[in-house]
Amino acid sequence: MSQAVPTYGFATGKPEKPIVDAIVKKYGAQALSWPIVLSKDDATLAYLYERNAKNQINTAGDDRPKSASGVPSRFLDYTSTPRVMDPSMPELENKLLATRFPNSYDFILAQNEGYSTVDLDYVWKAGEGFQGFELTTFFTDFSSEMEAKRLVSMMNRRPSWQGKDGAHALHKIAAAAADLNVDFKLVCVNTIGKGIGSPLKTNGNVLYFSLTKQQIDRLSKGKEPENAVFCSFQQFLSGL
Repeated sequence: MSQAVPTYGFATGKPEKPIVDAIVKKYGAQALSWPIVLSKDDATLAYLYERNAKNQINTAGDDRPKSASGVPSRFLDYTSTPRVMDPSMPELENKLLATRFPNSYDFILAQNEGYSTVDLDYVWKAGEGFQGFELTTFFTDFSSEMEAKRLVSMMNRRPSWQGKDGAHALHKIAAAAADLNVDFKLVCVNTIGKGIGSPLKTNGNVLYFSLTKQQIDRLSKGKEPENAVFCSFQQFLSGL
């Protein structure tokens, strides 16, 4: 059975070195970014591009996608003194950058004002457009394409899909990717161990497919994704 989705925090905020290295080698460090969708009561307030002690992918001058609906972007630097939000967002700046929070996720955990975040694991500029993907992990081996599809079709059993809103976070990620005009995928990979943060199985296999509302609805019903690509992890990296 598939491994449970890690809870948000640095389970998702931790860049995977083999993936980062492959993207940076092909497109350059400035092309890669890590967008965080900041919402309040289901309304998207901003796309945050955060730099903190555990994730330093984002920089003040990286290439970022633009929102088609006009949602603003903000760069947050938790590693500088004083901390920086650029451009300023006064109604949130003092809250998000309070010294007791090492990152925006800790602010989300501590507050009860209706703010929430989801992140898009990897986004990068490729030519004139942007590509990206959400990474999700499975401990049970993708020993064949048939087995990989079977395991992925069981994602709806994961704890994060069990609330009244189902795969709400994944729907929000897909909607943000569409608003940012990112060609976005869900990439399913194996890990070596069962625990959160276990290393990726770089000699294993991968199943990936476009992340759309329709695909999420299929997975919610326990169906296999459509038009999925099955390949080795190394083939996946070389095709980024």
